[in-house]
Amino acid sequence: MKLFARYAGWLYLKSFLIVFLSLELFYVGIDLLTNLKDIPSSANLQLLYIGITALTAVSYVLPVSLVFGIIISHINMVRSNELVSFYALGISKNNVIITPFFMALFITCIYVGLNFTPFAYAYDYQKGIINGVNFNRATTDSFLKFDGKFIYIKELNPLEKDIKNIVIFDVNQTELNSVTFAKSAYFKDNAWDLIDANITTLPKIFKVGNDGLILQNKDHLNTLKGFSPKSIQSANQNEKVGLSIGDAFDFMLTFKNEGASINSAKVAFYTLTIAPFFAPFLLLIIYYHLPTTGRFFNLALASFIYVLITLITWGILFVLARFSATGVIVAELGIVLPVICILSYDLYLLKAHR
Repeated sequence: MKLFARYAGWLYLKSFLIVFLSLELFYVGIDLLTNLKDIPSSANLQLLYIGITALTAVSYVLPVSLVFGIIISHINMVRSNELVSFYALGISKNNVIITPFFMALFITCIYVGLNFTPFAYAYDYQKGIINGVNFNRATTDSFLKFDGKFIYIKELNPLEKDIKNIVIFDVNQTELNSVTFAKSAYFKDNAWDLIDANITTLPKIFKVGNDGLILQNKDHLNTLKGFSPKSIQSANQNEKVGLSIGDAFDFMLTFKNEGASINSAKVAFYTLTIAPFFAPFLLLIIYYHLPTTGRFFNLALASFIYVLITLITWGILFVLARFSATGVIVAELGIVLPVICILSYDLYLLKAHR
């Protein structure tokens, strides 16, 4: 890596870290002041709450920190005439921004990768501590449709991945074929293992003299393949929990053919995978429109304007995501399309300054 690229990258990284840590501390501090009376008195829970709140803040402060980092580093280079010196040496605009851009892109990829993990549930854990509720509490009285079957679940423990009292109605259009009862079931190998299952099969033709009900008992019955505990918990209307990328994708695969609404899972998937990339893409747009010298511009005013533009853009994207979550607009239009538009303008700017 060339010397100017290392310098530009280090200056950007330093600016990003200062802004990111400052916003993190500000978010945590305001949250603690707001919820001080609701935080448990236990010192362990208080420390846990602070840590989880810091993780929750990442989703909000990371995108703007990535963009603020380039504004600060760029203005500092303009004030010290370093940027003009780079251009005078024949270094193009694209070469100066390439290292900060890839650093921002790499940080965004790490954030997206974290959303495959329980990190995506930080907000739910935070609210669970405030409300004194176990996030992994049992889900009760769920009635769902999966793979042509109607399923009633009395109690699901998502942590232990077991069910107490399950009834499966095998239905062919409007006709009931069989009913399966089990007092317990365990999720393993991507399917449910029903313990001591009782199967009642109804005759196809109800007529005097024909065979009646067929009763069967099986010690173990493997069924409902792909019907994961998290999908059950998320589909329960009484559960207000977030979704990780993996769980959102599983939810969409599980219920896409069952006539159930998968809009919330689709919004969560796009929000966690596509939406974060608006930050490095917006970074490029801001960079190409920032002044290259402070002789003809008020740098303080320029900094304020571009910070304001960043916040307005982030706010618009956030509102569009909320509209998508409520079904006002489709998720592809509210989340994916704006990011594609920003990327398209980036490509135009890169080509124009080549």
